[in-house]
Order: sequence, then structure tokens, then C-alpha cells
Amino acid sequence: SLETINDLGLDTLTFLVATVLVVPSFKAFKASPILGFLLSGVVMNQLGLIRNVTDIKALSELGILFLLFEMGLELSLARLKALAKYAFGMGFAQVLLSTVAFAAFELPPNGALGTRLLEFLFHSRPDLVNIRTVDEAVVIGAGLSLSSSAFVLQLLSEKGELPTRFGSATLGILLFQDIAVVPLLVILPILETGNFSQESLWPVMAAESLKALGGLGALSLGGQLLLRRIFEVVADARSSEAFVALCLLTVTGTSLLTQKLGFSDTLGAFLAGALLAETNYRTQVEADIRPFRGLLLGLFFVTTGTSIDLQLLIREWPNVLALLGGLIAIKTLITTAIGKKVGLSLPESVRTGLLLSQGGEFAFVVFALANRLGVLPLELNRLLIIVVVLSMALTPFLNEFGRKLANIIELKIQQDSTEIKKVEIPKVAEPVVIVGFGQTGQVLANFLSTPLANGPGGDVEGWPYLAFDLDPNRVSRTLGFPVLYGDGSRPLVLQTAGVVKPKALMVMYTGRGSAVRAVERLRLAFPETPIFARAQDLGHLLELKQAGATDAILENAETSLELGSVLLRGLGVMPDDVNFLRRIMRESLDVQAQEALEKKAGGEFAWVKPFQV
Repeated sequence: SLETINDLGLDTLTFLVATVLVVPSFKAFKASPILGFLLSGVVMNQLGLIRNVTDIKALSELGILFLLFEMGLELSLARLKALAKYAFGMGFAQVLLSTVAFAAFELPPNGALGTRLLEFLFHSRPDLVNIRTVDEAVVIGAGLSLSSSAFVLQLLSEKGELPTRFGSATLGILLFQDIAVVPLLVILPILETGNFSQESLWPVMAAESLKALGGLGALSLGGQLLLRRIFEVVADARSSEAFVALCLLTVTGTSLLTQKLGFSDTLGAFLAGALLAETNYRTQVEADIRPFRGLLLGLFFVTTGTSIDLQLLIREWPNVLALLGGLIAIKTLITTAIGKKVGLSLPESVRTGLLLSQGGEFAFVVFALANRLGVLPLELNRLLIIVVVLSMALTPFLNEFGRKLANIIELKIQQDSTEIKKVEIPKVAEPVVIVGFGQTGQVLANFLSTPLANGPGGDVEGWPYLAFDLDPNRVSRTLGFPVLYGDGSRPLVLQTAGVVKPKALMVMYTGRGSAVRAVERLRLAFPETPIFARAQDLGHLLELKQAGATDAILENAETSLELGSVLLRGLGVMPDDVNFLRRIMRESLDVQAQEALEKKAGGEFAWVKPFQV
């Protein structure tokens, strides 16, 4: 009706105003805009600013579809196969163990362990989290085992961490959770009727799952054959409007088909993106859908905030906090333990566990269906939704806490490895020490090891050196380099390796902060030893020199000088002129670096100034 259209228009206007206010404000405080959208939803719901919540929620769910579609675009088929280990190994174990743990918390019926704990701690009402049957416990456990694809993938995308191993493990688990929703949605109506036996339930679930998986396979095969051809035809028309419309149709159409097969619509969106990832249209498709994805995802977070029942939260806040803490702790412990079993390091496992410790948007679907079918009591349903929403709101903080905790664990592991492996490496009291043995360090090692007629002592030999690195793959010495595992910027590690008075110290770390800290430690331990380092820009060079570096080389500038020289020679410029220009430009950079050092204002010299002859 006209009134509904007007309400939607006002709701849209309200949301756009909130977006304009929230995003810049939270970015200014270096906080995730997700939190701003959630708070906006709570405030707007309490003030009655959202008039048509149902239609707005339906529209906002498109944001999740576009997010999953974009994630699919980032994955090749080869990477999808690599994710299978995490999806069907780690994901299966996480869902199963979490479901069992949360279900056990609700058992036995009418006298649950969780109820007794809350009564003991907070004198809670005995009926608050009590359940009547085992079925209810299974529904609650399964619903809480799921995590939020929208929150987690948005954070991984913002931080650029999806391509990492920890990002792949997280994505694999989320994909399995999408698949796990299918049997859960199949079993709920069966539980509601009560007309089943254990013998009849499993055949029904198996038949429904096989039917759904067969349909999904047919959809994947058909998509591979048809999508590329359809995009070719539309691209030949050279109509940007038609291309954008096809992108939207692909997302929504595939989502609808997977929904009809019994799977989640988000799985369909992800599958559509994965099918297009191998085509030449991936970049343009991603650019076209990104504006829709950003706005609609923000709308989803706003509507998530409207799900909080503030009156119930205020009345039952001790119980809410206890349930929230239990949810996060149990899921973190389970996922961390599983991560170690599938090859993740402890820091990676901890990060994955904390990032997936919240409840997810599929919990809303499961609890809503359970409530509609009478499988869950109404107040318990509302309480669980509050816990899930609050856990989702904590996701940015959990992610940041996980990052810091992983760094602490990694540092602790490094400190425990001060006992260097006993290997056949010549003991030299005064070697050149290379700290960080990436590609730059390896090239430097070849410089030092090459015999020269005017080498030390006048003999035809190279300079003795010893390299240190924290990557076990580099320490394997398969290429024959004398490299040890350890943090070479720590004097204790150098002493353990037999280094008494190094001839020179070369800091080859790529991280800005780690390089500066390494120079500071080494300068304190070896006041008279020359220290050389690699710098990313003039500002970094200034920091290194202030930390005690004898000299630092601008690696990007050297690359640019080399590329410029190759270009000019290719254009026919005489080699002598190229060498002359290269020399005076390097001198200009040295002068700028010296100016920065004298003025101690590295921020003013972070960029190279225009060169004037």
C-alpha cells in the first residue's frame, strides 16, 4: 500500500542519515562501523524511528548475500578444494562438539545443569533457562554452535586477512556451518510433530540431505556451463546497466535456487561468486556489487540491533552476562583445540577460536522456527537472541583481543626457543650477522660469501656471516645457507650461537616496528658495531637512524632507481647519462634523509620531494 511505501521511504532516509553519521565517527575513533550500526539499531528501535521492521529486515538480508558473493569471487576452485580440509574436518568437529557442549548445559530436562549454576551464582528463576525435552536442548545447542558470517567475513575483509591460513580456516568453518543448517531445518518440523521414532528420523534426514546435495551439485555444474556464456552475451552488449542487473540477478537467483533445495541462501550466493571467480569478469562484477554490499550490510547490522529486548536485558542482565561469557569461552576452547589437530599453530588456533566465538545470524532463523513450531519457550527464545546479538556486537573486540593474544603467544614461543639447534655451522666470533633471512637477506648472504681477491686479510675468500630467522622453512638450510632459528636481535640468542663481537649487524626485517625495535636492542648491546637496516620510506629511515642505525637503505627508492634506469636505457638514453642521473638522484634522497634527521620531524619527509636539476 501507499502507507507501506511511505514507511519504507522514511526508514530508508533514517538509515542513510545514520550511515552518514556512524561511519565517519567510528572511523575517526578507529572503531569498527559495525558497532555503530548495531547501536543505531538499538537507539532507533527504542525511539520508534523504524516503522516497517519486517520489510527492512528482508531487504537487509541482501547485504549478507552480497558479502558471501564477494567472498566467493575471491576464491579460485583450487582454493575451494584447499578449504575442504577446514570445512569438513575442522568445521564438522566444531559444530558437533559445540552442539554437544551447549546441549549438555541444558540437560537434564526440568533440572538443567545450566539452571542450577545460574541459581547458585545469581539466584535466578528456576524456569529461566529450563527446557522440557531433550529436543529443545539439541535445538539450542545447534543454534548456538553457529557463528556470524556477516560479522566475521566483514572484519577479515577489512583487515585483508582472508588469504591467510587463519582466514582460510575461518572461512572453511563458516562454509560448513552454512551446510549444517540444512539437516537442522529439516529436523525441526519433525520434532514439532512428535510422530517419529529414531528408526524413522535418520532415513528422512538422509533422504533430504542427499536430495539437497544432488541439487547443489547440479546447480554447480549448470552454473559453470551457463554463467560464463550469459556474461559474455551481456558484456558484448556494452551496457553497464544490463551488466549490473545481471550481477544482481546472479546473486539473488542462485540464492533462491539453493533455498529451494533446502540450503541457506547465503551458500547459494557464495557458490555464485566462486563460479564467477574463474572468469575474466570477476573484477568488474566485484566493483559493481560493492556499493550495494556495503549499504545493505550496514542495514543488516542496524536491524540486528533492533532484535534486542532492552526490558528483558535490564531485568536479567546477570544471567545474560553469564550466558554470554559461557558462549564465548566454550566456543573459543573447542575451536582452538580443534585447530591444533588440523595443522594450525597455537596463535592461529586462538585467533580462529575467538573470532568464531559469537553466535550467528542463522541462530535467529533456527530459534524463530523453533519458537513458531512451539519447540522453544518464548522468553528463553528472547533471552538467547539477546545473548547472540551481544556476542555479535563483541566480535570486533574479540578479533582485536585475539590478534594481541596471538602476538603474545608467538612472542612467548620465540622466547622459549633461545636454545639454538646444534647444527654444523662454523663458530666465528666476529661474523657479519644478518637478522631476518628473507629474499633480501639471502641476496646479501650471497654478496658476503662470494670470494674476492681483496677480501679480509688479502685472501681470496668471502666474509664470514651468520643469519637468523623465525621462519622454520627458511631455517631448514635446504639451499645451503648457514641460518639459525631465533630472534637475532636479542643479544642472548647471539651469545648462545657463539657471536661475541659481530663485524657488522644487518637488520633485514620487513615490519617497520620490528626493525626499529631490533636496531634499538642491538645498539644497546653493541655500541661500537656498525648497524645497517632496510627502510620502507624516509620516515622509516629517520626512525631507524634515531634508534641507532649507522645507515639505512630505502628499498623502494632503490627499486625505483633501477626501474628508471632500465626505462631510460630502453628509450635510448646513453648509459653514462643514466648513471649520472641515478647518482645525483640518490644523493638527493640522502640529502632529504639528512634534513629529516637534523630536524627530527620524520612526518614532513615521509614522501620524496620533486627532484630539480
